Amino acid sequence: MVKMKNRFGSVLVLAALVLTVCGCASYGYVRSQMVYGNRITVQNLVKDWQDYTVYFTGHGRGHPSAVLFKPKGDDRVIIADRWWKVETYEILADLVDSIQRQLPIAYYYPRLLELLGPDNHRYGYVFTSWDHVVAKLVDDHTMVVYDLPLPPYLAIDGGDGPRERRPR
Repeated sequence: MVKMKNRFGSVLVLAALVLTVCGCASYGYVRSQMVYGNRITVQNLVKDWQDYTVYFTGHGRGHPSAVLFKPKGDDRVIIADRWWKVETYEILADLVDSIQRQLPIAYYYPRLLELLGPDNHRYGYVFTSWDHVVAKLVDDHTMVVYDLPLPPYLAIDGGDGPRERRPR
């Protein structure tokens, strides 16, 4: 009976270890541009927007939660279901301005994140007030980036208070 319990415990620990390693290995991750000191800014991305395929997500154009910049010259693929493609500079500038005007709530504030895959390969950039982005690797060259349906000021406090938007 004791041997059986030890064997079962060993198998359970091994299964948990395998699931942890396999499960975590298939997700992309982000890192903050401010922390790692890269020279790219959201202003640079907006200025050179035609070098990127640009998408946004959120509660429509009036309440964006994130803007995604994917380099056009890269052979990597980003699948951005539930994201809308940005077709004009004016729309992009308005989306970025809207995110920049979102007042900080706790640790949610506008920031530029690098979207990274295996071996720290950059898939693109995400400008958002959230502190995370959920991205799953399909294979070595394909990443699915899930939407962020609401900006933090709507998701956390409903957008009723003065935190909703800074006056223009």
